[in-house]
Amino acid sequence: MSHRSIDLVALFKYSYNQYAKYASFVIGAMLTYIVLAMVPQVYLTLNTPQNPTTTQQFVSVFVMLLQAFLGLGFTKIMLLLVQDAYVEVADMFNNFSRFLSYFVANFLYGVGIIVGTILLVLPGIWVAIRFQFYPYFVIEENVSSFTALKMSYDLTEGLLKELFFLGLAVVLLNLVGIFLFGVGIIFTYPLTTMATAVVYKNLTAGESTIPSPDYRP
Repeated sequence: MSHRSIDLVALFKYSYNQYAKYASFVIGAMLTYIVLAMVPQVYLTLNTPQNPTTTQQFVSVFVMLLQAFLGLGFTKIMLLLVQDAYVEVADMFNNFSRFLSYFVANFLYGVGIIVGTILLVLPGIWVAIRFQFYPYFVIEENVSSFTALKMSYDLTEGLLKELFFLGLAVVLLNLVGIFLFGVGIIFTYPLTTMATAVVYKNLTAGESTIPSPDYRP
């Protein structure tokens, strides 16, 4: 397999341009995700007692499912926007047929990272890198959770170092967004989700230099 490289500067420049082009839509989608998913989750985390009632447990499960569902929709929107594809508000909510596969894959992915992190951290990083593109395969291919995880594993073969630095950039940018009174996440989270979507599209297209000319500012 030929060497593949990721130009992080060009990647984030393109993602920034796409963000700016669709800023009002992106901000609206992000605020919807924050209000309907993130805020309730944070509230429950801070206020749920050690021995929650059955009702409180039900609400916690519902909020967790809602956050996952809206997360899938948000990722779909960012994937469409980096391709200048037609997007509508309904794209955040019309993913019922894919949600079960996504939720199971998301659960397995999270467990894998947690277990790997307990095992001296590095295995957790490896899992996070190799299986990170499963949401995009669920969205575009409508495959099962296990198939999506396997497709991500195959796609990232030989790219551990490149994707590690991409992941590091994503984490650092979002930390900056959080530290800016939390408001910065409205900019950094869509930006980094777009950048990851561009990498996915380029890898599935077999590009050796990422981003390809079609995804450069």
